[in-house]
Amino acid sequence: MRDLAFRTSIPLLLVAAVLFILGCGPAASPTGARDPNAVRVEALLGSPMLLANGDSTVYAVLRISTAARPARERGPVNVALAIDTSGSMEGEAIVAARRASLQVIDALKDGDRLAVIVFHSKAEVLVPSTELDAEVREDARKRIAAMEARGTTEMADGLQTALDQVLANYNPNGVNRVVLLGDGIPNQAANLEYTAKRAADRGVAVTTLGLGLDYDETLMGKLADLSGGRYSYIESADKLAGFFREELERLDTVYGRQASVTLTPGPGVRIDAIVGTEMMSPAGAAYMPLGDIVRGDTRDVVVRMTVTPRKANVPIELLDAVITFDDALEQAGRLERRLYFGARTTLDEGEVAKAKNPAVDLSAALAEASATTLQALEFGKQGSYVHARGLLEKGAAAALAQSKRTPSAELEKLATNMTSVAKDMPEVDRPAPPSASPSGGEYEFSDDTMAAPMTSETPSVVRNRKEVHQKAVKALH
Repeated sequence: MRDLAFRTSIPLLLVAAVLFILGCGPAASPTGARDPNAVRVEALLGSPMLLANGDSTVYAVLRISTAARPARERGPVNVALAIDTSGSMEGEAIVAARRASLQVIDALKDGDRLAVIVFHSKAEVLVPSTELDAEVREDARKRIAAMEARGTTEMADGLQTALDQVLANYNPNGVNRVVLLGDGIPNQAANLEYTAKRAADRGVAVTTLGLGLDYDETLMGKLADLSGGRYSYIESADKLAGFFREELERLDTVYGRQASVTLTPGPGVRIDAIVGTEMMSPAGAAYMPLGDIVRGDTRDVVVRMTVTPRKANVPIELLDAVITFDDALEQAGRLERRLYFGARTTLDEGEVAKAKNPAVDLSAALAEASATTLQALEFGKQGSYVHARGLLEKGAAAALAQSKRTPSAELEKLATNMTSVAKDMPEVDRPAPPSASPSGGEYEFSDDTMAAPMTSETPSVVRNRKEVHQKAVKALH
């Protein structure tokens, strides 16, 4: 994924920068089991030398990866499928949804828990959360085979109902998951983000699957991000079963459950962003759910900070980072990885330039380009096309400039994607909907106020936007 390998050490002459990684070796847990050390975290800093007497922007990267471990029996799974069965799913889509749901039943093991919720004009519990055995499987198959497409899209109630089914049977030693499939715009989106945050707080990740061209990709992507889950764009219904199967395979290879990162800045340091995510900031610290850590995962958490002016030749305490997760291999309980980032100031601009880590600059540029893409697409959904175009054009220029300093085909591709989406944006903003009818009576309903589509779009334009959105999400996760 990266065109420039990360440097794993800092030259000895830069001893002013100290990056400690604590808690990464095997250790005894409260249960007596030892940390299998399957989850690794590497600390990388954009520059350990900062220019004195002025504000400095510095990037820190927490690279999360996994060590190879022999295959073993996985823990129990507690999953709820929330499936859109609104009228727009009629035809090939509902047939594919039935087929994919039946494959989930076949892939899960006896003793795993499965719930199936359908949502149309309202949410219904088609299959209540139940431990699977032969009798339960047969009953579930019959119910799923009877799924029909009708009504509108009560997604908020569908997601809430699915989460309630998982929470009612939450297994602290297993994988707890909601898989949400939708192909359209929800009737009401107001409570969806709150439900996703609640899921993260309770240790349940939400995987979102957007089917076709009519759903809101920015919303579906955000629901996954807020809960620590994954988002995927599925262009055609015949590919749906493959995505369900991929998600089940991930459940079989979880190393760490309910992972999260907490960042505490040092004195005079401000955390501006965990790039590309909606970070939560309790009492000055920054917090972000990471969901499950799965075998083979590699993820960079990119942190942008501002450091206030300091005198020359003084050490700076930049950041404490703690990644916590539940061990899924040895049942060693709640484990953590602690990291510390420090730097030093200088008056020598040449020394600052020499100390820069180009690999971190590249990682930061990839994250910033992806985050800009997602932010612009969200503005576009709201009808703020002019602002969205400006963000994309500025982001593309910044990405291309950085690619000249740290050559990267991936960064150039992200810049090309931003440019293509910007060209497809309307040149003027969409007018705000009237607050009342011309006669002064009740508000006149308009589909545009719900779906917020971009005007005069062809299917190819919509498809390109969703593909660009998907690539930006993957680049961040």
